[in-house]
Amino acid sequence: MKVLFTVSNWAGHYMCMVPLAWALRAAGHDVKVACSPSQVRGVAAAGMMPVSVLDGPDMMESARLGFYVQALYTPQHMVEQPLPLNPFTGRPMDSLADFDTDLLADYWKRTVTAVQRSYDNAVDYAAHYRPDLVVHDIMAVEGALVAELHHIPSVYFSPGFIGTIETEPGLDLVSGDPVTEFRKYGVEWSRHQIRYAIDPSPDVAIPPMGDALRIPIRYQPYNGSQDVDPWLLGPRRGKRVCVVWGNSATGVFGAQVPALRHAVDAAAQRGVEVVITAASSEVEGLGALPPNVRVLSNCPLELILPDCDLLVHHGSANCYMNGLAMGVPQLSLALNYDALIYGRRLDPQGATKTLPGLKASREEVEEALGSVLYDHRFRVAAQRMRESVTTGPTAVQVAELLARLADTGALSPEDVAEFARRP
Repeated sequence: MKVLFTVSNWAGHYMCMVPLAWALRAAGHDVKVACSPSQVRGVAAAGMMPVSVLDGPDMMESARLGFYVQALYTPQHMVEQPLPLNPFTGRPMDSLADFDTDLLADYWKRTVTAVQRSYDNAVDYAAHYRPDLVVHDIMAVEGALVAELHHIPSVYFSPGFIGTIETEPGLDLVSGDPVTEFRKYGVEWSRHQIRYAIDPSPDVAIPPMGDALRIPIRYQPYNGSQDVDPWLLGPRRGKRVCVVWGNSATGVFGAQVPALRHAVDAAAQRGVEVVITAASSEVEGLGALPPNVRVLSNCPLELILPDCDLLVHHGSANCYMNGLAMGVPQLSLALNYDALIYGRRLDPQGATKTLPGLKASREEVEEALGSVLYDHRFRVAAQRMRESVTTGPTAVQVAELLARLADTGALSPEDVAEFARRP
């Protein structure tokens, strides 16, 4: 069987797919990963075969532009958060007027051209490769077009918490055919047409799936490849807090997000070991750090979290799912609206606590961190949530189910129910 993965240039959306790709390859299937040139190194580092035929807008630029537009249309008396970065340069601005909106016309032209090129390249490559099955992430629906044109099944892989028919602003990404690429090829498509969705979300926070048949999968953490720092192999002295501030957080909001420094200081002042995993540029923005704070540059979370008592992060689905899989209580300093939605879905379960990261005061961060770190109820709830995301079907089992889908052309709810009951 030939399987084509189509992935976006936002690595956090496709890292969850890597164990499934491994399972398919181990079962003897031919797997190719269509990606943008910026993701070739990451895909290859995971042991997969990248095919750099996709294109699209710079995701950091797009995210910064969205933050700028949000600030532009927020009444002045309601502004409680830092000014956005310049959408195109990524540099701090003194006022919203510092951004030259005349540049937008060229930006939209470049963006539309890149998206059109991506769809056309995917169609051309698929005509050569002739896949039997397509797996795509929510920001790389070129795979859905390929599947329609070749009359083969396609499967959406959720990173967790993002459904097929989300109506919440910030989660309703690529809901239709905004640049009419599907229509150009004679296909009418929207996310309502997604028939199958692989989803690792815990049972208590399954996102809206519409008419799609949800295929549960055990969450297997993967955050890149890196040598194990010897410090992680040494003894642990008291409680340990992991602080994650991803490249996307700094790339969109800048290094001077006060809540990040508040969290580091709040943990360090309690005398616990603090581990920061971030890019060196992000750490430099924090200034001098207390002696009980250690920096492990971009270290995969699965190497750190097993020995941690608390995970503090910026609210990404990837961070949330890693924390759930490791049974670690979490404090989310949510930067994006989507992260606030994840928090609303998870916080009632008692394992996580969410604050708006761009607005939270030092006192609020200190209080929240202390409560999650020392209240044993968060640890008990986290262990319960861990069971929910680590006892589902394995990637190997899902690979077997997908082989049946490619062979028969369809799966029934009974097929999935029977598959989910298997030990």
